[in-house]
Amino acid sequence: MDEQLSTEQLLLLNNLMYMTDTKPLRNIADTKATTVAKFINNINVEALEVSKDYGSLITGEEWKNIIQAVKNDEQLMNMQIAEVHVDSVKDGGGGGVSAVFVDPSTNEAVVTFRGTALKEWHDNFVGGGLTKANDKVSTPFQQNALDWYQSLDLEKYDTVTVTGHSKGGNKAKYITLLDDSVDRCVSFDGQGFSDAFMMKYMAEISANQDKITNHNVEGDYVNPLLNDVGKTTFYKGYDIGEGGFLENHCPNTFFKFGENGSFELVEGTRDENMAVLDEFLNCYLRSMSAEDRQESLDMIGELAQGGFNGAGINEYLDIMLKSDNVDHAAYFLAYTVEYQQENPELIGALNDVLAKNGGEPLINLVNGVVDFVNSEDFDDMFETVGFAADLLPEFAYGIAGDKLEDELGIDLSGKELKKLFGMIGTASDEMENIEIKDNGVDITIPSELPEITFNDELRIRPGLRLNPSFQGKPKFRFEPESLLGTDEPLILDDPIILDEPQLRLFPDEIDAFEPETKRAKLGRDFERC
Repeated sequence: MDEQLSTEQLLLLNNLMYMTDTKPLRNIADTKATTVAKFINNINVEALEVSKDYGSLITGEEWKNIIQAVKNDEQLMNMQIAEVHVDSVKDGGGGGVSAVFVDPSTNEAVVTFRGTALKEWHDNFVGGGLTKANDKVSTPFQQNALDWYQSLDLEKYDTVTVTGHSKGGNKAKYITLLDDSVDRCVSFDGQGFSDAFMMKYMAEISANQDKITNHNVEGDYVNPLLNDVGKTTFYKGYDIGEGGFLENHCPNTFFKFGENGSFELVEGTRDENMAVLDEFLNCYLRSMSAEDRQESLDMIGELAQGGFNGAGINEYLDIMLKSDNVDHAAYFLAYTVEYQQENPELIGALNDVLAKNGGEPLINLVNGVVDFVNSEDFDDMFETVGFAADLLPEFAYGIAGDKLEDELGIDLSGKELKKLFGMIGTASDEMENIEIKDNGVDITIPSELPEITFNDELRIRPGLRLNPSFQGKPKFRFEPESLLGTDEPLILDDPIILDEPQLRLFPDEIDAFEPETKRAKLGRDFERC
């Protein structure tokens, strides 16, 4: 009898999810095939054009290798395609594709999620802060994935494995954390979760994170986003083609192919530049209020999408100088300048990653502005240019423009200069108030959470934090009442730090506690600060 599918086999299934309907390929979302063999054998491999991009930067030659690797695996070829699902855009979904593969030899169900679909890009950044969901931390398409998963009849299988690549990996981890029916989760280059999510679902993460394994290409730029859960292995990337750095996130980049579809996955180490950017992004997000954090993430999403679409410096400026974005762009600039002064490795990491990502215009803009703000001329020149940008005569913009072009290689019109220096003025104000904290490490949750046990009341000492898991639980009674005393429900959008020594929380009035034992989970209900 075969064993449950290996990491390599699951990766091949994830690659099949990316197949498009560009002939001779077949999109799994449209297939009526009942087995992987029937799906694969109907593809005329000889008709594949070797250098043609068939979508997701996977060429015809690479598809030949993938298809042959699947054909070489009898267990995979015998897998049944039990169900295919599309999160329909017409019904408010993002277009994500998922499928259930069943191994008849082991009675294992493999629920597989494809990566980010056309309408799902924004959802990736929504998940970095508070959301409009009922739990305030989930994204619409995470919830859609969980709803579909819970609609499936999976109780008849001996093993339920959930897997996915990129956005699909994030969905797989989300489902695993929030539904105990999952036996194991295998994520490929999937991003993590917001601080608020980690606090909200601390107990669920503690209970289920050991089911999760992350497999990431060492140069991938998506898996470092936010706080990850589970064990992680990094791999070297191969067959980087015309897509350049972007191909570090392609599902086939894991494979080191040999002849006739043979392949191996070669373990590597995490790219240091990605580690630097991961800590910077965490520090940046943690420096803001929940509302500002979400709006800033929206802007970052627009900038990232612009990079993927080949945006030039004017397109980047248009995004940053939108009325909804300009204050956040100024804060991002100010924070970047202040952060790099204490962490000089940041600019090198940004340059390296953006250069490989086709982001040279953004490099020039960021470096130029950072160098300008740090220059000796900044204080003398900017007091006039930044704070009185609307009053500055045109010849002054000419002087400023020549300086930026000659010394920094940035060529802007007078109108663009006025917008840019206006933003720099706001950034200059922000810099005076920014405090850089060394808090960029991902949040980790222990697998065993201690409990707080008490008899009559819980006196909350400084150093405990009441978590949003209590949201909607009525009848909190606090002493002294001047702090938070109320008989009404206490609604928490963010964890609230209770630092008053005399504050008391009475468990008889909280149905979140077990009434007989008066027991609360440290981590589910309270967190040590």
